[in-house]
Amino acid sequence: MDPKYDRLYAAVDLSRIRGNLKNIKSSLAKGTGIIAVLKADAYGHGSRVVANYISDDIEMAGVAGVSEALELRKEMEGGKLYSPPFTKPILVLGYSHPSMFEDAIANDVTLTVFDEANAKELDKAARKAGKPAEVHIAVDTGMHRIGFRPTDESVEAIRRISKLKNLRIKGIFSHFARADETAGVSETDEQEKLFRSFCDKLSREGIDAGIRHISNSAAIMTGRTDYPLVRAGIVLYGNYPSGEMNKDLIELQPSLSVRARIVNVAALEKGESVSYGHTFTADKKMKIATLAAGYADGIFRSLSNKGEVVISGKRCRIVGRICMDQMMADVTEVENCSVGDEALIFGELDGAVLPIEEVAAKAGSFNYELMCEIGRRMARVYYENGRPVETVNYI
Repeated sequence: MDPKYDRLYAAVDLSRIRGNLKNIKSSLAKGTGIIAVLKADAYGHGSRVVANYISDDIEMAGVAGVSEALELRKEMEGGKLYSPPFTKPILVLGYSHPSMFEDAIANDVTLTVFDEANAKELDKAARKAGKPAEVHIAVDTGMHRIGFRPTDESVEAIRRISKLKNLRIKGIFSHFARADETAGVSETDEQEKLFRSFCDKLSREGIDAGIRHISNSAAIMTGRTDYPLVRAGIVLYGNYPSGEMNKDLIELQPSLSVRARIVNVAALEKGESVSYGHTFTADKKMKIATLAAGYADGIFRSLSNKGEVVISGKRCRIVGRICMDQMMADVTEVENCSVGDEALIFGELDGAVLPIEEVAAKAGSFNYELMCEIGRRMARVYYENGRPVETVNYI
């Protein structure tokens, strides 16, 4: 099956995702479960296909909001991996607005609670639905984003929440702020200490807060995994949380590549300029390729005149401003370059490699953001053992 796509596509290597998951698991104590973080459409990889592909090897999926959870729960038209609903537990890791409670309860979506008033609203919604709502408690140990502060007042608030008749507390978690930094070890130690201490205090007070989890991708990479569950985010997709990680601890392989069609190859005379604002002017006769990719697809405009793509195995400089739907590259030194050929924006293609970290750094960003900016105008083509097995076109 040849990939069927319009302008550009994201190639996702499912075998690598499974291999990364296997390597992550081998680094954990026996019996430790994995929450696969699938928010932001699985960091651009496509949450439905990834979720269903690894469903048997994970305990739970983590998403950012109820809408993302509902997308996973639906049955869709499409391919073998895209169509079925995801049936494993789903945890919303952030805030949920009361307007979403009814749908969350009906679809067995576990919500995060860090505010007593919000918990009471959820209790009312569950009573109305005639079905208890499952929740995890978020604890703020230093991220200062969401969560109960680890105080006596919070213990009492959680005690009251635990007594709400229509809620079931199934877990408690926190999040590290600097686990991906060597300079953040002491702060990470302190966060972990606060989390353990607070959880232990709840236990001593007779409050069952359920299963504990705090280990994110960076914590997994540094061995902070002494919990029943860990949350695998960017490492699941084969990328490291930062350049400070010891890559020897867990072998990972990037699973995402972005490739675009060449739609035009034309001569540029000396003195002629390219794209909006004419920010690039040729100082000699050149050959310019136009690619069907732009900032509306998640290709950062800040790569204009400084980023690179790979065409026919050679690195080619991006010239002129990146447009909404198109971008140009200097292919003067590329002998074989024709309309319809594929250009590599980042990742791998025919043995050539252009790491996402390098591209993101040139854009003034980092790997997470570049992945998450990939638009849904872009098809997702899924590979297993080097063979395309499914294509998802969102539009």
